[in-house]
Amino acid sequence: MNFKAVAGIVASAFIATTAVADDAFPERPINLIAPFNAGGGTDLLLRGFAPHFAEAIGGEAFVSNMAGGSGTVAASALQGQRPDGYQLGYFSITVSTIQPQIKNVPYGVDSWTPICSVAASPTLLFTNADTPYMTAQDVVDAANANPGELVYGSSGPGAMTHLTTVAAFAGLGILDKLKHLPFQGSGPAVKELTAGTIQFFGDTEILMSRGDFRPLMVFNNERLETYPDVPTATEVGIEPPLNELYLWGGLFAPAGLEPEVTAKLEAACEAAVNSEGFQEFAANSGTVINFRGAEEFEAFFRQQYEANGALIEAAGL
Repeated sequence: MNFKAVAGIVASAFIATTAVADDAFPERPINLIAPFNAGGGTDLLLRGFAPHFAEAIGGEAFVSNMAGGSGTVAASALQGQRPDGYQLGYFSITVSTIQPQIKNVPYGVDSWTPICSVAASPTLLFTNADTPYMTAQDVVDAANANPGELVYGSSGPGAMTHLTTVAAFAGLGILDKLKHLPFQGSGPAVKELTAGTIQFFGDTEILMSRGDFRPLMVFNNERLETYPDVPTATEVGIEPPLNELYLWGGLFAPAGLEPEVTAKLEAACEAAVNSEGFQEFAANSGTVINFRGAEEFEAFFRQQYEANGALIEAAGL
């Protein structure tokens, strides 16, 4: 038997074995990794999602927590795992696109096979309702008239809350006219916004609605149905890539996952997101569902990685 014949037999056997393995997937439970402690928003979302995902994939799925390093401990551990579809991380925009650009971590934009996005909420810039700032132009005028007096807060350097305010003020050309005061989380920052220590903060609609705050702009491609009078960042003159910001999250596998397995996981994710049980969970928890399939999610993820690089540079991080 010649070499070509042997090679053909080996290749045929490999293809047949791979096909059987793909058809049998999953043969054991799938681990959905939350990169933060139990009880947080990501953990609760995954635990609401897991049973519907398991039913859709026709197997078992469980949630495990691996906290540390603002999510980078879990992401760093996952990127080195075998890409077989049995270990998936639920990573947010900060874990997947911001942390690897500001920290020395072993993963980057090419480390993943994106599976699907599950949720995405645009962020808003807002102020206390008793301030005189009714529009973005009011903020520009005040910052130019009194440079260094206005203060914006964040839940920490590099957090989405920080990047939202940077996008707003850099986009308006007044970033150097305001001061940044970071806090240990959104809760303390919002408390100081109410007290008047800071004048501006950026976060999602869910958090903003918990206080008596006035939204000045939304970082979305269109106005929100709940706030139809609030302009988009684009409408107030903020140009790409600073004009759209979303607090999103989705499932990632290590790079190199077989396309057939990716397709199975993607289909299960879509079915789970659309299930009556998860839709009910989302409504009760204030989760903004935003499903993207694998191909669309990968394109979105890469665009976000590049756009957030510009934000990180503007923020001096």
